[in-house]
Amino acid sequence: MPDAEKVFVAGKEEEEAKKVPKKAEQVVGFLDETQQRAAAAYAAYIEAERQLEGAYKGQERQADKAYNEAVEQARKACEENIAQARKAYEGRVAQILRTRDEAERKAREARNETIERTWAVFTKARK
Repeated sequence: MPDAEKVFVAGKEEEEAKKVPKKAEQVVGFLDETQQRAAAAYAAYIEAERQLEGAYKGQERQADKAYNEAVEQARKACEENIAQARKAYEGRVAQILRTRDEAERKAREARNETIERTWAVFTKARK
């Protein structure tokens, strides 16, 4: 092969040799870009997972708060009902005791009147 042809062939090979590194650089660049996108997607996934965990914890706190409020309302209602029942019971007991005292008083008065009449009859009969 003449030297001119060798130079021409050598020139083509050099051009092709220069093209290969450019293609390799493009592939490497594409891989780097893909890896960066994957890393960004993973970071976004981790952040979304953290936010989801926070949302679950927030929902749990709200559920606990609602539960505690319901328990507190039930406790207060129960205490109020007990207080009302106790007040009604005490009022009824006081009324019953008054009725008993009144009945005893009337029975005592009737007894005393009966005894007085009995003694009056007995005294008249003795004379």
